[in-house]
This record gives sequence, structure tokens and C-alpha cells, in this order.
Amino acid sequence: MTKAVRNLCLVLGDQLSFDLASLDGLDSQRDAVLMVEVMEEASHVPHHPQKIALVFSAMRHFAQALQQRG
Repeated sequence: MTKAVRNLCLVLGDQLSFDLASLDGLDSQRDAVLMVEVMEEASHVPHHPQKIALVFSAMRHFAQALQQRG
């Protein structure tokens, strides 16, 4: 049986910080964190593809760090 998610916390690619107010008080058993990047952010201003890859890599590493913290 899966548990229902009580709160959904959105984290954007430029918000990779453990000091986010939205992360305060999250219950790892009932809450979920969704890491997203807005398409317009990645395509509005022409970015070098390596910069976009770096942002996605940073998001992946931040997600792993969040998992390790519980």
C-alpha cells in the first residue's frame, strides 16, 4: 500500500539550497519534493548546452543529498 502525499514541495533549478523555507518541516514519510526546471528558463535566453547540463546535474546531486538527509 502506498502512502498518500500530504504536501508537495516544488524546487526549481535555481533554488538548490537546504535553507529553502519550503523544505522546513517536511515529513519524509508523508511529503514529497518535486524538482523541476521551467522550459522557458532553459529556452528563453540561448544558453550553452553545457550550462543546461550543469543545472540538471546539480539538481540530481541535490536530490541525492536530500535523500541522504531523509
